[in-house]
Amino acid sequence: MSTWLNLLVKEFRLTRNSALLLFAIMFIGGFWLIYLSYSYNMGFVIGPAGLLLVVLLFYPAIYMLKSLAWEWKVTPLLWLHCPQPAWMLLTAKLAVAILQMTAIIIVAAGLLLLGIIINPQPEQLLGNISPSSLLPFVLETGTYAAIFTIAAGIYIGAWATVISVTNALAGNFLGRLRWLAGIVVFAVALLGFGQLQQTSAFRFITNWGEINISIQHLPLVQQTPINMGQVYAGEIIFYVLLTVALYALSAWLIDHKIEV
Repeated sequence: MSTWLNLLVKEFRLTRNSALLLFAIMFIGGFWLIYLSYSYNMGFVIGPAGLLLVVLLFYPAIYMLKSLAWEWKVTPLLWLHCPQPAWMLLTAKLAVAILQMTAIIIVAAGLLLLGIIINPQPEQLLGNISPSSLLPFVLETGTYAAIFTIAAGIYIGAWATVISVTNALAGNFLGRLRWLAGIVVFAVALLGFGQLQQTSAFRFITNWGEINISIQHLPLVQQTPINMGQVYAGEIIFYVLLTVALYALSAWLIDHKIEV
């Protein structure tokens, strides 16, 4: 575990400056949006917060692609011939990506709540809803959105890792056309699993353990939970196992198939 923690600290230090720059931009942009929402309309702070969650879905994927591309180009000997197994290196990178992603969500949530609380004219967007009654609703829906964003980001990051490793592997026999291998993996992830989800076999395997997602703190509705949809425990387990398998496959390919 100490070896993995050392790798984690090393990865954090390598990305610390870029992360600090990103947070500085977030704070400057966030306070500017809060000022606009304070002066004009609360939509200036609520709209970008929703858009940010969509962008964050791809944060771990972008992080893994950039980090692995840097490793292949700058330090291939250290990366491919280090005494640690590849799963340690990959999980250290993923952990830093998740930590940064979570920090971004927390900062964005804080700025959003600040923009709602200090707005002098909440009726512009909220009608008869007071900010105090809206706050629990924002916290609840924001928690759901954050959990989904992090989980989906880890899954998308797993496919991005496979794409990066496949490109590195294909470079041994495709040369400059190794990007074709990445396109094949992307097509499998996007189209192949899209078709798989439509099959009766997939539904038979995953459609069990129904979990209803409800909103408990909907404004203007007292003690009346609203059903927002449902997920299945089987589907969650399927994607967890698939995500683990994708990262394990990437680590195995690095350890056994990629040559410098």
